[in-house]
Formats: sequence, structure tokens, C-alpha cells
Amino acid sequence: MGIFARLGALLLPLLLAACWDNPLTGHPSESINTWLLGQWEHREKNGTTSRVTVLPGGSDRYQIRLSWSAKGPRREYSFDAWPSRVGKSLFLTLRAVEGGPDIAAGSHVFLHAQMLDQNTIRLRELQLGSGPASTPMELRREIRARLKDGSLYNEKAAQDWKRTGQAYWMRDGETGVFAPLNYEVPAAAEKTP
Repeated sequence: MGIFARLGALLLPLLLAACWDNPLTGHPSESINTWLLGQWEHREKNGTTSRVTVLPGGSDRYQIRLSWSAKGPRREYSFDAWPSRVGKSLFLTLRAVEGGPDIAAGSHVFLHAQMLDQNTIRLRELQLGSGPASTPMELRREIRARLKDGSLYNEKAAQDWKRTGQAYWMRDGETGVFAPLNYEVPAAAEKTP
């Protein structure tokens, strides 16, 4: 896992900070939060941009596609994700559908997602000392203990992502992405070279 800690400060490093063989919960704890659906973008000071698309995979699952850019070629990842409740707190369990050089297919990663406003989301990785083969019960026990003592999140590693598109969910199950009406484009972004 040491290689994951050395990656840059984008979503993928949040996801790859730790991978587990087992999920937090074996099935969704509740329905999806439709506020999380859409396209999100994170830009680093050096101009590197990463994008994630979050679509509904049903009433209680998400389909997540991540396009991560850093030094070297762009990397694409797919995840099946669901809400996992531990006590009164809600987390996302992500299972890698298509693995890559950094994450094996079938591995699980956990995040806490907080909506700051309708167009900004803050993602936090969970700081867990449990080993990769830990059972869901062991993982949830550690999360409860770390929530109690305030050591579950590393706020310095939290990342804010901006919404660049919204997702729609049609009755026949088709999904799509469109530019949101409520998203204001910054003046600098409107200018094209």
C-alpha cells in the first residue's frame, strides 16, 4: 500500500490510500443521494484536471467512472458504489469493477462525501489501521472508535470537487449527463483561447 500514499492529491490517491478485500456493508444501507449524481471536476494548481461521473445504478447503487490525470497517461476506472451506514454516519463503499495498475478489480475503498453546496462536494478518505483482509465487522468497529476519538478523517487531505454537469435518471433506466442550469461558469472559464 505504500505506493498509494505517494501519489498526488487527486481523487485516485484518496481511493488508493487503502484498499480492502471486503466492503463496509455487504449491501446498501439506504437509497442513493441524488445530489451526488452528475459530473464533478477537481483541478490542481499545476493545471491537472480529474473528472468523475456519478450515475445511478439503481435506487440504492451508483455507477462511478473516474478519469484521472497526472504525470503519464490518463487513467480510467469504473466502480460500483453504495451507501454504507455505520452508526449515525454514512459512507460510500466503492468496489472496483475495472481494475488497473493501481487498484485490483474487486477491491474496496471507502469515502465520506459531504455536500458543501449544490455544486461543491468534499471527499474525505477514512484513516483506518485495519489490514486489507479485515472483515466488515472489524472495519465498522474501527470506524466507530475513530469517530468517537475524532481520528477518522485527515482534513488536510480532503478534496473539494466542483459540479460541471448533472445527471438525469429516466424511468426506462437510461441515464445521461447535461450542463446544469444552476451552475454558474466562472468568468475566466468562459473565455476560450
